[in-house]
Amino acid sequence: MTSTSSQLTPFAPPPAAETRTNTLATAISLLAVATVFRLWYATQLGLAADETYYWMWSRHLAASYTDKGPVIAWLIAAGTWLFGDTAFGIRWLGVLISAGTGWQIFRLARRLYGDHIAIWSLLVASVIPLFAVGSIIMTIDTPSVFCWVWATNVFLTALETGKVRHWAGLGLVIGVGFLAKFTNGVQLGCLALFLLWSAPHRRFLFSRQSVVLGLTFALCSLPILWWNMQVGWLHAAALHSRSGLENSFRIRPMQLLRFLGEEVGVLSPLLGLGMAVAAVGLLFRRHRDERVRFLSCQFFPLFAIFTFFSLSTAGKSNWPAPALTAGVVLLVVFWRDVAQRRPGWRWAVYAALGMAMAMTVALHALPFVPLPKKLSVLTKRSQGWEDLAAHVDRARKLYDTPLLIANHYSQASLVQFHLPDHPKIYQPTGWHPQFKLWGEYQLKPGTRALFISDNIKADPNELDHPLQQEFISAKLVDDFWTEYKGRPMTHLRLYLLTRD
Repeated sequence: MTSTSSQLTPFAPPPAAETRTNTLATAISLLAVATVFRLWYATQLGLAADETYYWMWSRHLAASYTDKGPVIAWLIAAGTWLFGDTAFGIRWLGVLISAGTGWQIFRLARRLYGDHIAIWSLLVASVIPLFAVGSIIMTIDTPSVFCWVWATNVFLTALETGKVRHWAGLGLVIGVGFLAKFTNGVQLGCLALFLLWSAPHRRFLFSRQSVVLGLTFALCSLPILWWNMQVGWLHAAALHSRSGLENSFRIRPMQLLRFLGEEVGVLSPLLGLGMAVAAVGLLFRRHRDERVRFLSCQFFPLFAIFTFFSLSTAGKSNWPAPALTAGVVLLVVFWRDVAQRRPGWRWAVYAALGMAMAMTVALHALPFVPLPKKLSVLTKRSQGWEDLAAHVDRARKLYDTPLLIANHYSQASLVQFHLPDHPKIYQPTGWHPQFKLWGEYQLKPGTRALFISDNIKADPNELDHPLQQEFISAKLVDDFWTEYKGRPMTHLRLYLLTRD
């Protein structure tokens, strides 16, 4: 590109009817209020199993882990170093990163479409249940989504200026996102697709800028490459398992419907359907608009990949989450235009926002509301684990069992976090590759162990096969439901295992 004006033309928003000088202050105020609330709420909501599992990672810092990159462990290690092994210590950096995600969505929409679209995009992102709840719990999606939308903004800057340093920064941001979640590597394909599609920017596809981008990304990926070389390429097996192609690819329509249904559900039904209509509608009606092309290339490829694999095995609703950052802007652009041309549609827009807001408020209120046992599944992922730890603590002292084994990484991490001394919890030999890397237990004559299991079988004395081989005897010593504020949550059993 030879001149700044020609570079900016394809992306410049249309002239606004009026300049909203208070838009920036409004956005900052909204993010500040939401962040303060989330920091408080993070201390009120119990930790989920994945959060305590990643906390275990942070106590074994490494270049990577069996099925994910190391960023989540590094963040939690930094957070707990400052605020201790608490829910706040684990989550506070995630809350701040989520505020950064909101800011990047606002900034992206403002650069492409102006102030009005920007503030509405921020508001919509704030009420989407997936984003609202995801802004409080600390998972790999938190840094992944942030890096994706940040990279989208950096890509826009790199296209506008053509300066090599911005392309290097783009590779760095995507690379950090890749260290958080492998999904972010797909964004390289999204960039290439746009460069192929956009004539004014096509020459960047094979250029020194793209070389610098690739080299910077490769440099960021070195920790994962080095780690895989040390452990026998465990990530290849993990990705193969996640793809659902372990046996054979068979088309199962119900799996696809399940994936799409869950995706619409976590967005809220009306917003989910509205986003699908908006993305497809803009693609057909305004496919010559560089802004629509730009956002579509950040939205469709990721959804297409997971939709394809869901033809065989349904993906998780959070997997395409990074693409939703562009989807929010497409949603607002499309439906604002519809509401302006046909004012009657405004009620549908308000209804969609109201439903999303109601769902988000309800999800935040659920942990504080007494629910019937049949509905406790909605909240039990984060409730009752202190009670589990109390049962384990009593049993290990009563039966003198320094060795603790759990049948699943969830129970292992939850018990280790909630016991006051944070003792090492093992998985049965060979069950979990990550626990194997941390070192497996050693058995000697007279070894006594406490086994924690949520695998409730008809015969309470029936144990999993590997443990029957390793231990001579097994005795059921506790059969209980964890409780939270007097309500039953999860059924578990404790076994005393001995080699006498």
